[in-house]
Amino acid sequence: MKVEEALEIVYENTIGDNSILRELRGGKGLNQQSYKLLIEAMKMLIEEYKDNSEVPKKLALCFVDINNYFYFNEGKYTEEEKELEDAVHEISSLAGQLFE
Repeated sequence: MKVEEALEIVYENTIGDNSILRELRGGKGLNQQSYKLLIEAMKMLIEEYKDNSEVPKKLALCFVDINNYFYFNEGKYTEEEKELEDAVHEISSLAGQLFE
C-alpha cells in the first residue's frame, strides 16, 4: 500500500460521510472489511511518520479527540456486539501511536 492510498483510506473511514466511527456511533455496527483496511492503513502510516516531527494536517484532524467522537449507549448494541468497543479502542490506540 502506498502512503497516498493509506491516507485516503484513513480519511474515508474516519471523517468521511460513511465513516466507521459515524456508523458505530449510529448503532449500525462494524463493517469488518473497512475496519481491517483502516487498521492496515493506520499501521502503515505509523511506520511512515514515526520518525517525523510532523504529520499531514488532515491526518491529524482525523484523530483529534477520537474517543470523544462517540460513546456507547446502553441498549444500542447487544452484549455480543461489545466487540465493537474493542475496535474503537484499537483505532484510538493506533491514533495515539501516530503522535508519539
